[in-house]
Amino acid sequence: MPMSIIIHGHKSTQGKTTSDYKKSKMKMKGNKTMKKTSKKAIYAEYGIEYKAGKINSPLFGWIRPLLVNGNEKIGKGCYHFSTLPTNRTYIIEIDGTTYDVQGTCPCTCINEKTGKTACYATKGNYNFKSVLRSLAKKTMLCYNDLSFVERAIMAQIKADEIKLCRIHAAGDFFSVKYAEMWAKIASENPNVTFWTYTKNKKAEHVFDELKNANIVKSFLPNGKMNFGHCNHIIEMYRILKASGKRVHICFCGIEKYAGIEPKHCTNCHSCAECDYVLFIEHSTDYEAEKDPLFPDLVKIILAQDDETEKAA
Repeated sequence: MPMSIIIHGHKSTQGKTTSDYKKSKMKMKGNKTMKKTSKKAIYAEYGIEYKAGKINSPLFGWIRPLLVNGNEKIGKGCYHFSTLPTNRTYIIEIDGTTYDVQGTCPCTCINEKTGKTACYATKGNYNFKSVLRSLAKKTMLCYNDLSFVERAIMAQIKADEIKLCRIHAAGDFFSVKYAEMWAKIASENPNVTFWTYTKNKKAEHVFDELKNANIVKSFLPNGKMNFGHCNHIIEMYRILKASGKRVHICFCGIEKYAGIEPKHCTNCHSCAECDYVLFIEHSTDYEAEKDPLFPDLVKIILAQDDETEKAA
């Protein structure tokens, strides 16, 4: 066993010079995988300037990359893209300039009983000025430069090695052309799973030929929405199951009241696989846990999860 010694800070085997050691180390690196391409170089492949964690956009200069890593609800590792929700006009100030920006949804979700908006993306953190500014920037980029948006997202998927992408945690397809941009991104990234939700009936079939992308239709076959109170969710679930549709009830927002193990988008693939996903109204004045039908709904949720595990 040769004795190891230290020469000028480098560990070397006796009889070898530091120069020999460096050459040997370089050879070992050459035999292994090549040095990982820098993010700057990857973005440059798509004609995007990248520096210090930001990209240079045509409208707003240096901004953060367009896809955001998940939070405690979505889960880390699941990236998402959002635009301004509802169909109202927002007045947003960005760098001293005021913009009127149209929301991207074809309609605003309304609670039938209260007449108030039932869109969770108009509540909580979504009302922070910083969040609204970020959404406004992305929305305006989509309205004005889809080529940049497409290239920036393609570059980020490669640079960050993204495998899960939820399109529109807030917002919707505002046009077929915009939806087709996402279909192109998905088709060129077959190893990435994409999913989204839409109320735009003209765009709900753009992913039909893609194996790695799914659109959950917000409008059910009977014309009603895929979210609501317990009685609505139970009724719609039974109707869809009876018709042979792949349907799942998302229990996001009510897990702690139902005693259900929390799931994130990273370990629940229902939205990426099902024809319809039903959402219990949450982040509004409605308190599902106080609904008399809540225990019945929990039983259905637990039963559907058992079915999923058996199918797997």
